[in-house]
Amino acid sequence: MTPENVTSEQWQQISTALVWFWAFLGCVVGFAANFLVGYAIIPSLVSTRDLPARAMTVRPVLFALAVVFLLAAIFSFINLVGGIQVLYEIWPQKWI
Repeated sequence: MTPENVTSEQWQQISTALVWFWAFLGCVVGFAANFLVGYAIIPSLVSTRDLPARAMTVRPVLFALAVVFLLAAIFSFINLVGGIQVLYEIWPQKWI
């Protein structure tokens, strides 16, 4: 299974796909962090009185940020899937 010769245009498409991959990874981490802090950590710390009760007012902001990161992750994943189509040009066979 030898790849075809990779042109400069294909290298540019691979580079763009990698940018979308890293953006997707960052968005997933941002979503998970905001959701975890808002849904688990803050309520736990408030219930043990390690944080004051007014810290619960931050939760809606964290949930809103989690939704923004989720939407950005979906958008970057769609662009990533579109960007890796160049691999079918480089390796025309899908299986060995």
